Amino acid sequence: MHMPIRSGLFLLGASLFSLNAAAFTEPQGYAKLPITFSPETKVKVVVEQQGNTIIAKLPEGKTQTLGEMPDVPEGSQSIDGLLLQADFNFDGYSDVAVLEGVGYGGVNLFYRLHWWNKAQGKFQEYKEPISNPTLTPETKTLSTAQRSGPRWYSTDYRFSQGKPYLWSEGAMVGTDGDLYFVKIYDAAGKLLTKVIADTQDSSDVTAKTPAATRNITVDKAVLHDKPDAKTKTKMYLIKGDKVTLLDHREGDDGVEWFLVRFEGKKRVEKWVEWSALSQ
Repeated sequence: MHMPIRSGLFLLGASLFSLNAAAFTEPQGYAKLPITFSPETKVKVVVEQQGNTIIAKLPEGKTQTLGEMPDVPEGSQSIDGLLLQADFNFDGYSDVAVLEGVGYGGVNLFYRLHWWNKAQGKFQEYKEPISNPTLTPETKTLSTAQRSGPRWYSTDYRFSQGKPYLWSEGAMVGTDGDLYFVKIYDAAGKLLTKVIADTQDSSDVTAKTPAATRNITVDKAVLHDKPDAKTKTKMYLIKGDKVTLLDHREGDDGVEWFLVRFEGKKRVEKWVEWSALSQ
């Protein structure tokens, strides 16, 4: 769950990503075509541009269309990551990702991923686009991230029998973006746990990460049965009470709610508005 950290306009002609130090690798980026590489031993593939189309020249004179040249923001004509090369699914073969689109002023780079299929001798397109990808070989994790407004959102994939599955998805939460809310799943898609962590970097978060805590910052914080103002109870917490953050929801009106646990004479788990926790 590695999140690109950027300030101001992201320049596509600059380095592809600026990331927190961690045990991850960046795919090899290419700003111009053609390129020649070997997806497997003794097999050479040439990726080139023909008109507005990006194609792969395969062995035995075969060709394969990988995508179309994307539109890029004006002034960002030099792209380090027009094409990315890496073993994206950790099967020992080299894959490619072709830039499909650019968003949020150049911050979000969207790619169409193509796995190398050894049996078929060609690339196999992954159905979902990915954004700003990084790789963690130690855990065989493909991480993606994108920004919307002031917040970053992340999606991580792991692999079971060579096929990707959603391992985690997360988002910055809280007014200052100083918390990260992450959901972690198993290979069958079952939700294993939710974690609200005291960090701005999703790569810090695992199932073992301690839940963040906050103190009530208002004189009287009314507790709710659900993340809805209509479900208020007669219970409340007072300024200085320490709570553990368990879950998060954002209403249609933009109000953020947190499920909190308070350890008093008895344990209480109820919902409060973020305004009762923010400074």
